[in-house]
Amino acid sequence: MIRKLRPHYYYLQYVLLHKWFVFLAGLKLGVPLGRLILHDWTKFLPREWFPYTTFFYGHGMTREAAAARDYNFPVSEAAELAFEIAWAHHQHKNDHHWQFWVRLGDDGTTLVLPMSENARREMLADWMGAGRALGKPDTRAWYLANRDKMQLHDETRLIIEHALHVEVSWLEAVNGAVPTASG
Repeated sequence: MIRKLRPHYYYLQYVLLHKWFVFLAGLKLGVPLGRLILHDWTKFLPREWFPYTTFFYGHGMTREAAAARDYNFPVSEAAELAFEIAWAHHQHKNDHHWQFWVRLGDDGTTLVLPMSENARREMLADWMGAGRALGKPDTRAWYLANRDKMQLHDETRLIIEHALHVEVSWLEAVNGAVPTASG
């Protein structure tokens, strides 16, 4: 019985730690208190909880042990598909994820909408909280490594990069060079 509950215990530890770090970062960023309290509430729903628990902790390792392996362990196709569905649900129910603001048109076009100010602030707090909970607190470095994978509205990107002190010169932007972090 305890063996079956262990992954749930490990995942609960992570989610609560993540929520705490998001809460602390969000207070500094001016995220409304109500948003911070409700942050990631859908992770507690069965449709997200069970797939996340199975995907990240079904192997029975602690978060630290899994992180030491860079979360590189075999996962069944069924567990991976369940996780991807849960992750899509999470992104589309929580407006602090940039994916919430990307609309796919019936004609195959993609429309990227500007994020609201509160959603942007919470997204930054989420990135900071996740990084801290995973032992990787350099949000700017994480953003620079992942920015090209994100579909952000130009206005949203500009505000996020300003908040993270990311400088992109006009020449770098035209030539597609990787931005650098300013001191």
